[in-house]
Amino acid sequence: MKLNIIYLELSCTPFKANNLSANILSSCTVAVVTVALTRAFLLNSIFSSNVMINMLLLFGLCILCRVASGAQDDAYIQIFDFVNQSKTSPMDPALVLTEVKPSSDIFVRPQKLVHDLFVIEYMDASRKAINASTYDITFQKLVGGEISYQHPFDEPLMLKPNENAAIIVDEFGPNSVLRGTVCKTGTTPVPGLDKAVVIICPDKSQTTFELDKFAVTGSNLGCLHCKTENDLKPTIVEDSVHFLIDDTNYAWNVTIRYDNKDIDESCNFVSWKLGDSGVYTIVIKESEDSSPDSKKIAYKCFPSPTVKPSDFWKPIWLTFVILIVIILVMIILMIINKRYPMLREEALKKIGKWSPEDEKEKEKKAARLQSLDTFRGLAITVMIFVNFGGGNYYFLEHASWNGLSLADFVFPWFMFMVGCSIVLSVQSQLKRNVAKTVILKKVTVRFIKLFLIGVFLNTAVPGGVDLTQLRIPGVLQRIGFTYFVCSVLEILFIPRLTAVENFLGAMQGGERMKVDDNEYNECGKFLNDEPDIPDKKISNSWKYGHNSEVETTTISGGFVKNLLIHTWPQWFIIVLFTTLWGVITFVLPVPGCPTGYIGPGGIANGGLYPNCTGGAAGYIDRLIFGSHMYQHPTCKPMYKTTLAHDPEGILGSLTAVLTVYSGVVAGHMVVMLKSSRGSTIGALSVLSVVTLVIGLILCKGTITGGWVPINKNLWSISFVMITSASAYFLLGLMYLLIDFLHLWCGSPFNSAGKNPLFLYVGSYIVYSYFPFNWQTAQTHAALMLQSLVGTICWLLVGLYLDYKKKYFKI
Repeated sequence: MKLNIIYLELSCTPFKANNLSANILSSCTVAVVTVALTRAFLLNSIFSSNVMINMLLLFGLCILCRVASGAQDDAYIQIFDFVNQSKTSPMDPALVLTEVKPSSDIFVRPQKLVHDLFVIEYMDASRKAINASTYDITFQKLVGGEISYQHPFDEPLMLKPNENAAIIVDEFGPNSVLRGTVCKTGTTPVPGLDKAVVIICPDKSQTTFELDKFAVTGSNLGCLHCKTENDLKPTIVEDSVHFLIDDTNYAWNVTIRYDNKDIDESCNFVSWKLGDSGVYTIVIKESEDSSPDSKKIAYKCFPSPTVKPSDFWKPIWLTFVILIVIILVMIILMIINKRYPMLREEALKKIGKWSPEDEKEKEKKAARLQSLDTFRGLAITVMIFVNFGGGNYYFLEHASWNGLSLADFVFPWFMFMVGCSIVLSVQSQLKRNVAKTVILKKVTVRFIKLFLIGVFLNTAVPGGVDLTQLRIPGVLQRIGFTYFVCSVLEILFIPRLTAVENFLGAMQGGERMKVDDNEYNECGKFLNDEPDIPDKKISNSWKYGHNSEVETTTISGGFVKNLLIHTWPQWFIIVLFTTLWGVITFVLPVPGCPTGYIGPGGIANGGLYPNCTGGAAGYIDRLIFGSHMYQHPTCKPMYKTTLAHDPEGILGSLTAVLTVYSGVVAGHMVVMLKSSRGSTIGALSVLSVVTLVIGLILCKGTITGGWVPINKNLWSISFVMITSASAYFLLGLMYLLIDFLHLWCGSPFNSAGKNPLFLYVGSYIVYSYFPFNWQTAQTHAALMLQSLVGTICWLLVGLYLDYKKKYFKI
């Protein structure tokens, strides 16, 4: 026996990368495959047949490699057909592209593309995928199957993989002679998320354009009072000019000019709304109505989409449908759960296993104010969702400067609930005769802890923190400061002796409320020494759908008068803080800026004040913190600012105290009117309307204007009023649904609301780890899925901790 081993080196070029087989067999651009063909044969065998077998095997292997790789890589052509339908007929010539195929490729037949010039409408643009190869381009007309007319283009068209070309077909002269030009535009651009690329293709049939003389300016209509002539920095790519639209969330005004004495027009696109990740081609050609006697040439611009934009709203609708399904499932579970406790209780009583401890646990659950935990949990859930990116939708991100988005509500909501927790915590301690100095010490320690944890979280920077730019302010720092101020006010100005009974009794005309020391629920675990105060007067019968034992009282003028008598020192200091913010913001002189300027700087206000970002607030922060503040403000992308601005700066913390104190007022309503939950809902509704009216007056009923515009970066008074109004409304709504009508148990947000600090800090620390984050396509759909998965994971963590009765506080 003779053993022959043949080594053959094959080169397989990868073609279509979207083919799974091609990914497996031709992942390397030039892959060297060593094939060992082993054949054993007897000396007396017929050698010719073995050779033929080997050749067939090699030939089959080549076919396998070729098929696995797919056909040649695609290139793309876009045909702009300017042939007027009134001057053509079905017998007129067609545009024909005939592939000139290399003789070495024996597996793919040459491609031929025929474009009928008998168009449906004038200026018909169509984009087609063709093989990356060389093509002869001609105008042809067939008569009886034979070419009766043929007019070739000057040069063949050679396209590389993923390369694009625009073919412009037109007619000129009295005899409507067809003409055509080719504009190569390079490889297919990838604009990126919320961006678009525009390609300028000049028709060179009559006029020779010098590409470096094209100037493109534009303005984002979402950029209020901005400089209108912003250079969009066009770049030359082969026969075309490309420029980037860096924000497709808003419409644009775009102007294209050609700096040449023989051309006197410009192309103006007003309120042009481009799609996310879209690519557009603008053909510039000589106008048909150009006067032959004129020394200057008139031209027109014809835009057409080249790459279809992504579906912007589809992920939102899918998310909405998923949420509806989840809500329906929760409603079904709540109906079952509402019936289950009664069945379980009756069954245990029948077998004699119903114990007093079970009855006590039932009363404890019935007495809890679940709405407080639920609202806090909702705020922290949306905050985590926004921090995870929220699918990178602009309305789920913070407003660039003036204005309001969903993301701008969540932080004030959480601070509002901090204020509500302060009332529950301080009054429960005063009721137990805890010394005010002890309470003040605990509050101070918490403030320090929150501040230090916040600074620690600021070091969580990819690649390591630069200590020269370590940010000092932050979210937890602001929470800690405002919590400290409002806690001190509550400690100093609430009556000392048995605060809950006597103080609340005074508020309600001397009636005392009986509360057992050991019956506090789990509400307010974030900043409270004790959980919420139960309501002994609320019957457990709501478990079975009855509210017959709920007492009714009204909010009388005497109640309001007594409330103001006991809290006027707090209001005085809060008004002082707010007035101080207004005086500093609108009166303090800032070098190089107009007094009272509250704009973003950069190109805003026509670019007159580029170094005035944030006005007095930004000036004070930069003066005190230097480089130790937020370096990437939300106004930077749109307004092209160069200065740092911290949204949690010093001046904004003064009005942030008002946000927390709004929660304190809500806490007073919840506790003082606890014997009449209907009155609580009424009081919260009134507060919601009052704060909303004040906010609308300050901003003159507009989102981006007014005497005091709505602005989170500055934490303006109008921003405080509008967000507080929404907080009062949502708390009242949840109070109505959960604690009054008992239509919803608050799940799953009530569990998250019992461990908000743990969830927030945890989500911040492990943000870059799976399953909270992973590499994915930069599309809204993929990023929305990632944000939802990460948020749901933390909701499940909150549910698990609540199930295990694990509550973390500082």
